[in-house]
Amino acid sequence: MKLSVSQLASTMNNRFEHLLISLDEAVLLSGKKTDKQRIMEDSEQADARRELLFVEEVAIKNREDLNEKQNQFIQQIEAEFHVSLINDLAEKFRNTEYVLQKILGFDASLGKLYDVLYTEACSISRLEACIQEMDWLSQSTIQFVKQPKYRRFDSKGKLIVIDTLRSALSFVGIESLRSLLPALIAKRSLPPKSELFPQLQQHMWEYTLGTGKACQTIAENEGIKWYLGYNTGLLSTIGRSAITKMYLKSFDGKLREKVIEARKKNNLVQAEAIGNLVPSHKYLISLWHRYADQLTSDLVAQFKCRWLMIGIGFEDYTQIKEISMSHVKEKNLHPLTELLFKCQGYMQFKMMKSNSLISKQASMLYLRNFGIVSDDVVLLMKTNLTGIEIKIPKVQQAPRALNEK
Repeated sequence: MKLSVSQLASTMNNRFEHLLISLDEAVLLSGKKTDKQRIMEDSEQADARRELLFVEEVAIKNREDLNEKQNQFIQQIEAEFHVSLINDLAEKFRNTEYVLQKILGFDASLGKLYDVLYTEACSISRLEACIQEMDWLSQSTIQFVKQPKYRRFDSKGKLIVIDTLRSALSFVGIESLRSLLPALIAKRSLPPKSELFPQLQQHMWEYTLGTGKACQTIAENEGIKWYLGYNTGLLSTIGRSAITKMYLKSFDGKLREKVIEARKKNNLVQAEAIGNLVPSHKYLISLWHRYADQLTSDLVAQFKCRWLMIGIGFEDYTQIKEISMSHVKEKNLHPLTELLFKCQGYMQFKMMKSNSLISKQASMLYLRNFGIVSDDVVLLMKTNLTGIEIKIPKVQQAPRALNEK
């Protein structure tokens, strides 16, 4: 049973990773038909299909044989191309300072903001000093509070105008900023929207935020400080996001290099085949498997947090070799590692279930494999895992008070 449950977890995790990139890919992997396929089968054209004549069957078989040979050639070209590309990327992954600053757009001083945020001495002035050098975070905070649902009026009925970082921070308040700012930072790390992977950003954000909120809920229940769990969950996908950005960014450059190389050798067939390659979800997922956990650990270490001590959780996570809570417990890993493993498992289950990618029977085994008990499920079902909840008073002081130091 242990082997079968472990195999189930591995199969489902693979299905989930395909879901992150594309729902249709995950549906096909589960042995089902996509909506597009169903529509085609139900169309009048499909209903009108007749049985093929013998001559047509032979012609189709010949085409299939030819296509198979062509596919084998293309797969070989694609594999050789990716060997070269992955070697280049592996070298870049080691330069975590480059990845943090140039790929994710973060400054190492972000660690200071994390530390200030959760100390009792935290103040609007101290937060402002940390954030004002990061234009992107300043603008994200202001834009967030400008949403219509957060519109507030002062005691005289006048609309409170938020147009500066200080006014936005004062408007939200320190307690809510402890939830908001880490979420805005996590969202910044996400891969960009892509025509090739149009669902990736949306699915990655759902997974990232959900894991953060789940870790917060379970942490509180297990006697771990909520913000340690929350930030562990929110930062758990930065390695995966960085790899995705670097893969998409490096792909085109490597493509041009290899096409030019093939043309110089006068191998025009190879040059054409390389030129038709596109980024592959299969190779992206293999990059995640091989490098994401270690890169996440290295990137979090770059923050050099002294108060928000979550780095050890990611460091221990790299030691997980089996998808099993019993394996995690046997290795006596850090409580934050165990918490993250459990909550990622729950979010993977939740996202697959909402897309009908996992059966009820498989769900029970899958959850048990991640150490998720019924009490955890009850707690998490009561938690909003898909939104950032910020509590802002209905009535504020006059706007002038927001600008006082």
